[in-house]
Amino acid sequence: MNNQMNSQLNRQMNRRQLLNHINQVSFAVNDVTLYLDTHPCDPEALEYLRKMSRQRNEALKEYAAAYGPLTIDTAEDSCTERWNWINEPWPWQEGGC
Repeated sequence: MNNQMNSQLNRQMNRRQLLNHINQVSFAVNDVTLYLDTHPCDPEALEYLRKMSRQRNEALKEYAAAYGPLTIDTAEDSCTERWNWINEPWPWQEGGC
């Protein structure tokens, strides 16, 4: 899937679906990173890491644009942006992540 298709797919997802997608691609990034610790020259694994990292970054940007940042690296570096995540339910509260 190319970047434009990923962005279109993410825009069609609701908040919970987008969070699930972020969790899935984040797991894939973490998993392949562990594999690459012991197989650092595997070209297929390196390509998979690049692909999943791109998908994760795009999904995080989509989420930040629609609902606010999930991670500090998707937050605006401006004092004018409000840190809305402190007003959201915490993950262990009803309606949290």
